[in-house]
Amino acid sequence: MEQIMTDTSNRTEDRLVSLKKLAEELGFHTRSIRQAVISRGFTPFRLSGDKNKPLYLKHEDAELFKQQIENERNNAVVSGISVSISRVGGVYFIEVPSYEGAIRVKIGWSDNLSDRLSTYRTIIPDLRIRAVWQTTDAWCERAALKCAERRGRRVHQELFEFEDIESVLIELTDLFSKMGMEDKHQGLLSNVQQADAGNTLTGAVDP
Repeated sequence: MEQIMTDTSNRTEDRLVSLKKLAEELGFHTRSIRQAVISRGFTPFRLSGDKNKPLYLKHEDAELFKQQIENERNNAVVSGISVSISRVGGVYFIEVPSYEGAIRVKIGWSDNLSDRLSTYRTIIPDLRIRAVWQTTDAWCERAALKCAERRGRRVHQELFEFEDIESVLIELTDLFSKMGMEDKHQGLLSNVQQADAGNTLTGAVDP
């Protein structure tokens, strides 16, 4: 009987895909994959009531989710439903004035750029958003940070000081261009600005 139950459990897991595996396949942060799945209409679940157990999707839902992410990366529309601007993810490049008067740059990635940038704008009203590169690939943040470390001094985690900010921005733009993102970030900046017209993000995005 115990063997039968074990075999049944194994067959069930064979038809499931863990969120951890999805994150690895798609390049998401493991801490953001659950929200990415839920925001796209899928419902992850555990095989038991233990909150420490892994989350899964049914195999067919996992395939649909991966297809949707692929379509989003290609700027496509999935099943007639366009991607909500509030859920657009990407790498951001923000100028942050310091108390000493120096201009520092914060480089990072978020799966919800609108919320992240609005939060930063609330904390630092005079920040300047210089660029946003649309991507659901979290590893693009690591590529950007590696470039930043080579060109400047890391002050704290995602915060850097550069002798020439413009040259770093040009290099990052070229880096993402080689990844096929050359024409996406400017359009996204415009869309985010239009979507957030009237709130704290309006006027915060600079060309």
